[in-house]
Amino acid sequence: MKKHFAILLVGLLVSTVAFAYDPYDCLDDVVKVDSTIPVGLATRLCSGAWSPEPAKCYQNASSVDSTIPRFVGVDLCAGSVSAEKTLECYSNASSRKLNRGLATSLCGAKKPEKD
Repeated sequence: MKKHFAILLVGLLVSTVAFAYDPYDCLDDVVKVDSTIPVGLATRLCSGAWSPEPAKCYQNASSVDSTIPRFVGVDLCAGSVSAEKTLECYSNASSRKLNRGLATSLCGAKKPEKD
């Protein structure tokens, strides 16, 4: 019984650590990658980021598109749940002859529509 309790306790501790990432951590990660990013863009990228995926996506976006504008990288990566899949989709969009805007709309997380 004690062994099962210990395993359960370790599992709870590990799962709690998994949820420890928050939007402030995202901001910190983004500033490490892009120290001159405007605070408004960084906030847009990290809004609701409960995992490091948006920051990882933003960090690696230039490896897929070496001249990607900052705001396009932010729009592409904000809300990403898988940096790898988001960037793979964006990269594959060029074979379909989609421009950056369309590739971002296709591969980025769905943004709430404004009234």
